[in-house]
Amino acid sequence: MDSDRVLELLERLVAVPSLSGHEEKVCDLVAEHVESLGFVVERQEVYKTGYNVVTKLGDGCDVLFCGHLDVVPEYDMADAFRPRVVGDKLYGRGACDMKGGVVSLLLLLESLRQMEPEPNVSFAFVVDEEMYGRGAAELLRRGMRAEMCVITEPTSGVICVGNASCMEFRLTASGKSGHGASRAGGNAVKSLMGFYEVFERGLMKELDVRGSDFPMSPIINLGKFEGGYGGWVIPSKAYCEVLVHMHPSISYRDGLDTVRRLVEEIAEELGIVVELTMLHGCDGYILPQTNQHLHKLKQAYSMETGQKPKTGLIESETDGNALYHKGGIPCIVYGPGDITYAHSSQEHVSIKDVIECYRVLRRFINMVSGLRK
Repeated sequence: MDSDRVLELLERLVAVPSLSGHEEKVCDLVAEHVESLGFVVERQEVYKTGYNVVTKLGDGCDVLFCGHLDVVPEYDMADAFRPRVVGDKLYGRGACDMKGGVVSLLLLLESLRQMEPEPNVSFAFVVDEEMYGRGAAELLRRGMRAEMCVITEPTSGVICVGNASCMEFRLTASGKSGHGASRAGGNAVKSLMGFYEVFERGLMKELDVRGSDFPMSPIINLGKFEGGYGGWVIPSKAYCEVLVHMHPSISYRDGLDTVRRLVEEIAEELGIVVELTMLHGCDGYILPQTNQHLHKLKQAYSMETGQKPKTGLIESETDGNALYHKGGIPCIVYGPGDITYAHSSQEHVSIKDVIECYRVLRRFINMVSGLRK
């Protein structure tokens, strides 16, 4: 595989800002690339400024390969859409999450032009994964079915057999406004700060799962904290937004029940008022180790890399949560890149890892199709 050609394709994708809800230009780029390979493309409009790019070989029902085209905003990443190369790594917004994985799939699709007989596989490059999952929802609405889905989100080469459950919520504390130079109480910011410290400790303990093949402590991100008007006014309101990823054995409704109970208990103990507002939630899943497609992917990994595959959970939400629960499609998540760098100012992916992912998936298709190189 020509690494320069892989790098050039990845640079083209990363250079296109494709924020969720505004992916049309990168959709056009991917659709035209797939058509240039000789495949028929279905453009599934999700909204006016973004569509899914879908192509099928055969009846497309054996394996669905899926990746999302949208990225998060630049945040603190300088020149986020000006790709730069340092050694084997390409830096830029979306390089890791997940245009590197998209390139692995495009390389895979290109390689299938020479495969006889034609495998029964589908490829879906979807939009809106980073926000509301409307791309995956449209894919299912239009009848996508498969025995297995492989999503090339960044997993550092780990074959992830499950996705975490998640919940996102807002906590709002109420106080009493007053002059900033007075000694009056009722500071909502201070109340919420004290509350949250106790709340997070309790939630970490309640949602910790140890007795499992894949133990997982919850990942709790206090992503936003706001309140008040300035130093001269005692704040009467403060709120924070929290995202929690937890073991798949905990449904988001059970997790929410735990949150609700802790909020009530701690607020009463501290003598303050805290309101809970649910923003988003989804259930996780774990595939059985006996799944035949999983077994073949692990074999393909061993044969291609010479290493024993690592399996685990992806401790985040992906389109796999919806495809599994709403579409009945078992999903494996395996792709290039380290999720630690996704959404960060140092987001990057290794070209070597992009190529390795392609090669593993190529061998996997050969095995699923009963073929050998």
